[in-house]
Amino acid sequence: MLTPGTRIDDRYEITGTLGSGGMGHVYRARRLHLGDEVAIKVMQVSHDSAPELRERFFRESRACAQLRHPNIVGILDFGFDAGKQPYMVMELLSGPSLREEIELEAPMAAARVAAILGPVAAALQLAHDRGITHRDLKPANIVAHRYDSGERVYKVIDFGLAAIKAGGDETRLTDPAMFLGTLAYAAPEQMRGEAVTPATDIYALAAIAYEMLTGALPFDAANRATLINQMLTAQPVKLAARRNGLPEAVDAAVMRGLAKDPAERWATVEEFVSVLGVAAGGDQTLSAEARSAKAEGLSGDPGILSRYELGGLIGRGRLGSTIYRGTHRALGVAVAIRVLKRDEQPHWDAVKARFLLEARTLQVPHPGLLQVRDFGEDDRAVYLVTDFIEGPSLRQAFAQTGAFPWPRASALLAQALDAMSALHRKGGFIAGVNPDMIRLRAGEAESRGGSLDPPAPEARSPDPGSRPALSEVEGIPEHIIMSTAGIRSVQDVLATMREQELRGQEASEHELPYVAPEVLLGGPPSVRADVFTIGVLAYQMVTGQPAFRAPSMPELIGQMLQVKPAAPVALRDATPRAASDAILRAIDPSPASRFESAEAFAAAISV
Repeated sequence: MLTPGTRIDDRYEITGTLGSGGMGHVYRARRLHLGDEVAIKVMQVSHDSAPELRERFFRESRACAQLRHPNIVGILDFGFDAGKQPYMVMELLSGPSLREEIELEAPMAAARVAAILGPVAAALQLAHDRGITHRDLKPANIVAHRYDSGERVYKVIDFGLAAIKAGGDETRLTDPAMFLGTLAYAAPEQMRGEAVTPATDIYALAAIAYEMLTGALPFDAANRATLINQMLTAQPVKLAARRNGLPEAVDAAVMRGLAKDPAERWATVEEFVSVLGVAAGGDQTLSAEARSAKAEGLSGDPGILSRYELGGLIGRGRLGSTIYRGTHRALGVAVAIRVLKRDEQPHWDAVKARFLLEARTLQVPHPGLLQVRDFGEDDRAVYLVTDFIEGPSLRQAFAQTGAFPWPRASALLAQALDAMSALHRKGGFIAGVNPDMIRLRAGEAESRGGSLDPPAPEARSPDPGSRPALSEVEGIPEHIIMSTAGIRSVQDVLATMREQELRGQEASEHELPYVAPEVLLGGPPSVRADVFTIGVLAYQMVTGQPAFRAPSMPELIGQMLQVKPAAPVALRDATPRAASDAILRAIDPSPASRFESAEAFAAAISV
């Protein structure tokens, strides 16, 4: 694997990893001379690997480069790195893949399925006309991309298994008996080792359409052997049997594409999707609201994702959730869409309860609190839509810089305490918020993910005569944006912990050290428990190390109750003594000894 900073051919610099495939790794990179971002696929082969592998990779580059189409990923360059590994430079796509969209949105409206697959079919038709079949068509190889102009398209990627018609002195690289496709979308003739033709891609596209329309694959089995037997001998369940109200013509179009005999499928991929599009005009599966949205140019799907366009993956969130970048379809505002999937949660009810509590608690308008824009739920997942915050998490900032200089730490702490005070006035608690749940944003309000309206004046309610909160002062170079932990009691923590933590084998460094000991022992969240949480965060800001760390939850609680951490000023002498004393008071094991309010803590560290 290449690491960030690695240069290839003195023209490209690796900035991150995008994924891995059967033939190599895909990286995010920057073109040094032009300054733009690209994707680079580097083939990983040993020196004793068969020469056909390198030749196949070269042929993939050539095949893709010949296919110039707005719905096929563009190939920009090809070469060999310092280790003699071949690489291919492609345009960088913003995402997400159709695989991710199916997991979150299927079953989709027939009209939308046809609208997505139409341009994909046109791209495949161009390849077929050039004598090239994709051979590995699947939802993961169809990726969305949004241009700076706002136009959004789907592009076919990874013609890595493309078979170019032999001609002249060309040698066919892929043995007919070699099965290289993805099983669930592979045509029967591929499994039998027979010749691959454009009809093979038609079958794969029909399987994709089937999954988009029903949320299920044409065939499903517990093991590989049974699945292969079904795909070779059985007929798939009709779409209408899986989804009520689907037009018969849509069902017929897809089922013909899934015919066992290639000769019985559609003559061309364009013909298949054209018929599908006409049939989708009679789609009766949409609600009146969804049909209205469709008429206005929005998604035809009911639910929260009819209001938001799913963007690229941001990363993993708390409680095993997945976070995507998104866009409000009507307003064009950037948002973050956090998805908690039922099938990934062994303790679904407990995790969902914490997820919902976080959403409800954040209904307090304040510049230092993450704003919840929308919420939705279906039988597969829960969705939380918030402002999109451009900037690192506090944990990432710790990893990048270590301890913060006191001026930076004090400014961020003042903002955090001001936000916490606003939450307390509305009866809410941050309840164990940790560095992963706090983001740092540079600049002023216009970078706040599209949320430009200032919070209502009554949401702040500063004490008369008090100094203005830092969150209200112009010219702050950095803003802190907090969420909440969604904790009402220790049961919320225990129910969402992993088995190793429950058995005392390890303690989560991401959450438990920021929860007050009285909460871990069964007490409810409180103002003084929140003071403890901010105190622990303050300690880590000014010292560069956590106040408490232990290998198990019992040991962690014992440490919090019995061991007094070293004074911040003893570890970082630039910390004002008064602030150092205030931080130690905030993390005192006795709630009665801590500050009685966020305002009192803020006053103590501002001396």
